Amino acid sequence: MAQKKLPRVTRGSAAPGFRRAVKMSRKDFRERSTGLRSFSLGHRPVMRWVKGGGLDDEVTKTAIGEATRLFGDEVDYCLCTNDISADRVRNILSAASQPVEWWQQEPSDNPALAAHLEAAGCPPDRFGYWWKWFPWKVRFNAPEWILDGDMVVVAKPPWFESWRQGRDGCRISQDDSLRYEKIYGRFQDFVSLEQRLYSGLVSLPPQSPYGITLTSVLDEIPLDAPHDGVKDMCEQGAVALTFERLRATSFPLSEFPFGRASETTMDFGCEEAPRGLWGYHFGQSFVMRNRHFERLREEGVLHAFDESTAVERARWLGNRGQWGEPGWSIDPHSADQIYEAAKGRTSALELGTSRGFLTSVLLDAGVTVTTVDHLDRGAAKNLEGRSVHVVVEDAASFLVQDYSFYDLVVVDLHDNSRGRWRALLPLLEARVADGGLLILNNTRLAERAKWKTEHGVAWALEELRPRWETVSSIPTYPGVEFLRRG
Repeated sequence: MAQKKLPRVTRGSAAPGFRRAVKMSRKDFRERSTGLRSFSLGHRPVMRWVKGGGLDDEVTKTAIGEATRLFGDEVDYCLCTNDISADRVRNILSAASQPVEWWQQEPSDNPALAAHLEAAGCPPDRFGYWWKWFPWKVRFNAPEWILDGDMVVVAKPPWFESWRQGRDGCRISQDDSLRYEKIYGRFQDFVSLEQRLYSGLVSLPPQSPYGITLTSVLDEIPLDAPHDGVKDMCEQGAVALTFERLRATSFPLSEFPFGRASETTMDFGCEEAPRGLWGYHFGQSFVMRNRHFERLREEGVLHAFDESTAVERARWLGNRGQWGEPGWSIDPHSADQIYEAAKGRTSALELGTSRGFLTSVLLDAGVTVTTVDHLDRGAAKNLEGRSVHVVVEDAASFLVQDYSFYDLVVVDLHDNSRGRWRALLPLLEARVADGGLLILNNTRLAERAKWKTEHGVAWALEELRPRWETVSSIPTYPGVEFLRRG
């Protein structure tokens, strides 16, 4: 029997009878939204998934693999996790073809929401569904998508470009199937059952202070104690009511259907068939095997990301200016050559860690790595549990104190002035073991007008040539030279 067709909501209205008790200013919300990490300072649009300790690792891995290939560098990417090990995160992110920020969630990412939960007797280990909103936004000044970890995007929605440019309003998914009636917990009597919004995917414009509204909802309709965010559906209801008040535009299941693991058929809602489909929500994958997901992979609708090289697995650790600053990682071809050069060696020193891209490649070659950078860009967290010593210190200061010898030394610095290299070069030469390799990146950097003052590496190369021989070189910009003591 055909289901009742729900309205395609474009201008929602708040449920009646509530006072608007906003206790947080827009300035407070901005300051509490994103924390103090570099990634949050950018203005580029960002897509973020939230992943807990459930069984849906392969679904999240596919979601990130598909999205990074579909959207490329048009957007930036973030994975927020809770109750999941670094090894599992690295496996999930190994499918990415673009840099991805890994954000380990803490209650301090959203103090206002954490206070509401704890007041209702819900400790952090039971935050459950609420973790999706820690923090409110990972990048306050940018457009942002917030997705469940079991949601896979396979095409651009018609409004994608407007969102990317920051010209779109709030949007939210709609569960218009009517298969399940009570999905809002404590808020069931206050949410519009005609609209049936649900929190799977939320699309936000820059500077959206939706958290003020959500906090207001919780002020007015406090959670019953003891609240359990792992089992209770209140998060769904609070978010639905919030986005009703924000007059968010919804999109139905015909565009983004449910493939629930406990059901044998895909749920396309009132339409009962796909229409303008651009993604799949593989519900319940965190608790059981999902045949819908497996079938779409077998049919080639979704790609499998099972086989990859060391460089491919590390692409999520790259840097292409995703923090709003210039910068890039060693290109994949050069990284491949460095990987081959590292095989059979035991120890490596890397100057210029960034987020850990090349460090990961060296580790996969079987080398124990000491990596040094004057800024903490998250490498210690990203490489947690691996055979690496991450040092946050100026390169020259480190070398003055370090008396170790390394089979392989790789240098990829941001500051490549001649003065810096005059101080660095004798210290650097002293750390290369007999038979070891010295690899310099940015040998041709100064050939670009924008970086014409960065001629220190080219100068160092000329200084080294009487004593060192070139084993191989990569002449394409920015240039990489492999050297061995003559």
